[in-house]
Amino acid sequence: MTSSVEFAITKLNSNDFDEWATLFRGYIDFYETTIPEDQYRKTFDRILDPNSDLYALVMRQKQQSSENGKMIAIAHYFPQQTPWSEKKIMLLNDLFVDPAVRGKGQGRRMIQAVADASKEMGCFRLQWLTKHDNVTARRLYDTMGDASFVQYRMGL
Repeated sequence: MTSSVEFAITKLNSNDFDEWATLFRGYIDFYETTIPEDQYRKTFDRILDPNSDLYALVMRQKQQSSENGKMIAIAHYFPQQTPWSEKKIMLLNDLFVDPAVRGKGQGRRMIQAVADASKEMGCFRLQWLTKHDNVTARRLYDTMGDASFVQYRMGL
């Protein structure tokens, strides 16, 4: 007997902190950086705050025999104003898929779900960035958008 695996993309709920934090830690670790431990809870709380402009979608892997599925991917995004339009640009800030399930289209589905949410919010463009040496992710990103700018950062 084979079990059918389904994937569902949803918003976060208040019971998701532990699974979400595990994936967000994986993202932070991937980029070889750290954030203060209490920032995980602060970020989670901002995502859940209906007055905040920080949003998240998660993907769950659901088994037929299970009501709740394991969280396998997260995407954080927020709108930005631009002087070029009255409409906003949506920034996909963090995208992380559990390494155990990568390469099966989940990243593409997450980006498309953020794009759909961005359209619903009236944004005219979705944009994101990644490190220049993140070759695996760039193979996907190059099929979904164009990369015509270089980003510079100045710490303050």
